[in-house]
Amino acid sequence: MVRNCFLMIGMVFFFLFARNVMGDIPVLVNFRSGALVLVGTVVGGSLAFPVHTLRGFFTSLADSLKPKPKTVEDLISQITALARLQRVAGLGEMNRKINAVQNTVLRRGFQLILDNYSPSRVEMMLGKEINLHLDLLQTQLNAINRLARLAPVFGFVGTIIGLINVLNHIGSSTQIGQGMATALLTTFYGLLFANFLFLPIAGKFAAHIRRETLMLNVIFDGVVAVCDQRPPLEIAHSLKSYADADFSTPSPISHGKRHRWTFWGNASKQRQLAR
Repeated sequence: MVRNCFLMIGMVFFFLFARNVMGDIPVLVNFRSGALVLVGTVVGGSLAFPVHTLRGFFTSLADSLKPKPKTVEDLISQITALARLQRVAGLGEMNRKINAVQNTVLRRGFQLILDNYSPSRVEMMLGKEINLHLDLLQTQLNAINRLARLAPVFGFVGTIIGLINVLNHIGSSTQIGQGMATALLTTFYGLLFANFLFLPIAGKFAAHIRRETLMLNVIFDGVVAVCDQRPPLEIAHSLKSYADADFSTPSPISHGKRHRWTFWGNASKQRQLAR
């Protein structure tokens, strides 16, 4: 809430400052220039990445913007409760509890345990699923970063088109000034879309991936510990170190132990650690 208030205040001050500097704000509004930059950027990004990647990005972005009521402590408590239930409850009761779990990766891990897979098999299959999920998120982040790089490029392309149009009417002095202003607007829109739309979205999505990475590390260690028949209290204590992880650091480290999956690690290294 406080962050959103600061964001709104900053935007108000920015537009007030821009108005004092530029004077006439309506001059900066040109829908054709904005559409040229935005449509060109999206089309260029669609050519670089499959369409389903961009479609999946919007779904993941909507998930990242939702409030996160579940914390690491809540996830650890849920894993510990399922570990206790796995020891004392019957198969039917355990299936009902697992089906009620919202996290798909955690539900998948305990279903593998109930299917009597060996610990090494559970670790391999769950690690593969986590790798695929993180690879998909990383691809989607690369797509939005590509859009942020393409926006200024298409802004400059629009400026070149506008300059060509100005040179075609160089004999009319009244159209030169207006044509130059319109031509430079596309560069303005390119920088605006890149720095006020795509890069903030990329930053928000990167924070979402860091949080997902930490939560998946908790799930992986918890499921493997349950599969190894470790006591629930021991599992809870071993997972508590993740609760102190700093979300702002690129590679979360807690108590000198590096997570199996880090946001900035490459996929091959993650697979080796998963094995």
